[in-house]
Amino acid sequence: MTTSISSNINRRTLLRAGVGAAAAVGAASLGWAQSSLGGARLLVNEAVTADLSISMLAMRYRSWADYISTNMRSKQMLVDPVIDIRRFLQQAQSDDKPVLVFGKSVNQLAKLVRDHGYHPVVKRPDPYKAAFIVPKGSQIREVGQLSGRKVLMPDEFAATSAMAKAELRRLNVRDPYISHTRFQDSVAAQVSVGLAEAGVVNPTIARKWKESGGTVIGETQPVVNWSLLAAPKTSPEAVAKLADSMMAMSTQSGGSGILSEIGVKEWARGERKEYLALLEYTGE
Repeated sequence: MTTSISSNINRRTLLRAGVGAAAAVGAASLGWAQSSLGGARLLVNEAVTADLSISMLAMRYRSWADYISTNMRSKQMLVDPVIDIRRFLQQAQSDDKPVLVFGKSVNQLAKLVRDHGYHPVVKRPDPYKAAFIVPKGSQIREVGQLSGRKVLMPDEFAATSAMAKAELRRLNVRDPYISHTRFQDSVAAQVSVGLAEAGVVNPTIARKWKESGGTVIGETQPVVNWSLLAAPKTSPEAVAKLADSMMAMSTQSGGSGILSEIGVKEWARGERKEYLALLEYTGE
């Protein structure tokens, strides 16, 4: 346990050195807590689609963090990227909570909202839907035919997996043989060589799959997409102000460029009920 804690602190210390010393939030009225590690943190989870190192991910989100700091009149914010979903949840739930959380595992974000007091700020406006894929020439034509079949999914903590299992239950698919591999692109690679009869992937992988001649046999129900959450102690006024600032980004030349860096075209305001509805669907 001591080794793990030391590793986390050392990693964050290196990140802090790379982006400049993070200072305390300047606007105390915002209700933002200061991290015991030296300043406000933006905790980022790229879930099971990231193909970059921790340092490269920190650079990807650096401009966005600076934009947030400027618009919220605070000092520079530390970017703390985490790829492993379990570690991401541990950090979000720890006593040393980040000021902001951005993530792609929306089922886990929904739990932070429901169970840990985090506040939805903004989300991608397009809904998230996972897709069921089969190889070209497969006799499987619809999700309902997956009873007893081998279905490969990404990390069991990922939203893609939680939603796929929910859809299989909804369609009364009986006794599928479900296995997991860590990354989304690994699902497609293994299905393509016959290691599974079907797989479940995110929309980006599904689009590439179709372009290469594969078949998408169905999708899950639409749910809330990538989201930014504010820490439990954030004041309602700060949440509203931050949401307004984020939603204005797409109309600003500098803001739209920053959004492009993180794979978002624009933001929409997040609502608590959407995250509760997601968890009702997945049964988590």
